[in-house]
Amino acid sequence: MNIETFISEAVRRSVEALYGPLGDEQLQIQKTRREFEGDYTLVTFPLLRRSRKSPEATATEIGEYMRANIPQIASFNVIKGFLNLSLDSSFWGERFAEIAADASYGEAPATGRTIMIEYSSPN
Repeated sequence: MNIETFISEAVRRSVEALYGPLGDEQLQIQKTRREFEGDYTLVTFPLLRRSRKSPEATATEIGEYMRANIPQIASFNVIKGFLNLSLDSSFWGERFAEIAADASYGEAPATGRTIMIEYSSPN
């Protein structure tokens, strides 16, 4: 399973368990910026209408629920309404094992185009 798909589904299940069905609302999940701790970030501002709480309280509530109910979530932190999620090292190990087991990982189907690769080694 794709990592982003796993995160999206886990967040959606958690939000729906806490606040009810989402309907057409989109979850905003992105990779966490380098200066912050975490692997992926959930932007909680679109969820405030459902939670009727502050951005920090909403993010904390979702993070606590995910930490308690989804074993792949190692930790979380909240910064001004952004929920930063850290995935457990065993989750990453499983994903890397899946990649290693796939003999065709990284290969694209042939397109029939000729590609020239130039190698130069001055001096």
